[in-house]
Amino acid sequence: MINSQFNKKSLLTQKGLAIFRAINPQAMKSVLSLFLFTLLLSSATETFAQDIMPPLLPWDGKSKELLVEKSNKWITPFELSDGLESPTYVETMDWIENLVASSEFLEIVTAGISEQGRPIKLVIASKDKDFNSAKLSTSKKPLIFFQAGIHAGEIDGKDAGMMLLRDISQGNKIRLLDNANLLFIPILNVDGHERRSEYGRVNQRGPKEMGWRTNALNLNLNRDYTKLETAGIQAVIEVINSYDPDLYIDIHVTDGADYQYDITYGYVATGGYSPEISSWLSTDFQPEVDQALKENGHIPGPLLFAANGNDFTEGNVAFSFSPRFSHTYGDIRHMASILIENHSLKPFEQRVLGTYVFLEQAIKSLGSHFEALQQAVAADSNQPKESIPVKFKFRETPADSMEFLGIASSKIKSEITGAEYVKWEGKPVNQSVPSIFMDVPELSVSVPKAYWIPVEWTEVINKLKQHGIQFETIKEAREVKVELSTVTSFSMGNQPYEGLMRVQRFELDKMYRTQTFNPGSVRVPTDQPLGELAVILLEPESVDSFFQWGYFNSIFSQTEYMETYIMEPLIAKMLSEDANLKKRFEAEKTANPDFAKSPRAIYSWFYKQTPYFDQNWKVIPVGREW
Repeated sequence: MINSQFNKKSLLTQKGLAIFRAINPQAMKSVLSLFLFTLLLSSATETFAQDIMPPLLPWDGKSKELLVEKSNKWITPFELSDGLESPTYVETMDWIENLVASSEFLEIVTAGISEQGRPIKLVIASKDKDFNSAKLSTSKKPLIFFQAGIHAGEIDGKDAGMMLLRDISQGNKIRLLDNANLLFIPILNVDGHERRSEYGRVNQRGPKEMGWRTNALNLNLNRDYTKLETAGIQAVIEVINSYDPDLYIDIHVTDGADYQYDITYGYVATGGYSPEISSWLSTDFQPEVDQALKENGHIPGPLLFAANGNDFTEGNVAFSFSPRFSHTYGDIRHMASILIENHSLKPFEQRVLGTYVFLEQAIKSLGSHFEALQQAVAADSNQPKESIPVKFKFRETPADSMEFLGIASSKIKSEITGAEYVKWEGKPVNQSVPSIFMDVPELSVSVPKAYWIPVEWTEVINKLKQHGIQFETIKEAREVKVELSTVTSFSMGNQPYEGLMRVQRFELDKMYRTQTFNPGSVRVPTDQPLGELAVILLEPESVDSFFQWGYFNSIFSQTEYMETYIMEPLIAKMLSEDANLKKRFEAEKTANPDFAKSPRAIYSWFYKQTPYFDQNWKVIPVGREW
């Protein structure tokens, strides 16, 4: 193995060793030993992860017929590599731009610019040659928006989309554009895509080189849909606001356990904000897509998350994702949204071909059932908005069991760590496992008539604007009676999460006051298309609120204080002049012995009774108008 690896090294390396040997023959022996040891180590790590993956189930699906001959002018780099590789950013864009240039039905535009300056490209497909957002958003045809590479190593959708666009524009599938217009972002996390190597994802079978999960700032784009900190998701939201797609598909590859399914996907089936859309997805859309996948040799399944984190013996968990994730964000916008999670342990070729089948059938099914989807969207958009849930919990008992197409496994005790781990054995087994749903509203909030945001909170106002939420910007100062939330206690996360310090545990109180809002402040009505989203972002109890993400953390800083030589005589004067204050002070001491023993707590208590106390300390600056 050492010799064969050494022979693969460049002639330049061999010549360099020869020159060094001639100059210093005594040192050559030790250097050569180190060099050969390094080669041995690197060759082991190059194939180590793939070599020890669980055994594969044989697969020879009908979808292999989608692959074109090597002589085809428009063969994709994926097909040319026998389904083993995915092209670089430059190779991908060169191929796509050539395809677009050759077809009157395709157009390509720049949706955004990444943190490292790379264009995030959007491909538009329309048989009617409607390429601008005004025409596409008002077209009688449905509009599908699908994206790949939000996690850049999970790139299956890019290669599937390239094949599909090729077959539409250069093959025999142009009739698909009779059913729908298409928007396609081949690579969303373009910077992460170019941080590519053979060591991108240790638990994934291909492609040979994979991109990185996070962007150049180490932020996870699929945690960014509410806070909008990344160029990638800002581009996605701009596309959604401008083009108003009817179906949104986000294509991923899983982590985790082994099972027979190769194409798993899901949506907010229960416990969400768009129940009629969820019903449409489950009754009109999913059965047809599942059937198409099965007919082409694939095994579709739901989103799968092992309850015990290892295998599925204790059930599958249907989580209630918050709107920081793509498909839940779509749900709260009343936009049919799907999260695809191809199985990482299946070969790259199998996953890409399954994605192609999914997308092709999605176009057909949306075209066939578009009127029903429009009715579902209208029904969900017109729901009463007196209150909405902002947090969900698990059901007390599991739902009915599901028939699970699993892979046999055993528990092994490690001789190295002493811990037990799962060993997957590559043999199909059918199991009945509990379905565990997290769809019970745990906390709901009343929906006010409007929210008020002071002009100085510019970052929050700008994020509302980016989301497409409507608001009025006042030009003259206005006094408004509003309800405000005050923070009585809180704790922060012990480390940053997605670059921000989140507020984790807190208790709130509420108060009313008449407040002057200066010019530039905004009034956000809740009676609008994105009213529920506004509530999710602005109500502090919501797990994806701007408050919990840390955008109001400066309210926790107390900036004015009172010296003890002022406090002591002032307290004495206050007690002598206010019998009710004295009564409340004595009651507080009786109820709280620790308070009675703490001069600092006593000073603080009295300071809060004075007009000198900061009236904005720990007050969340989002006013509710009722």
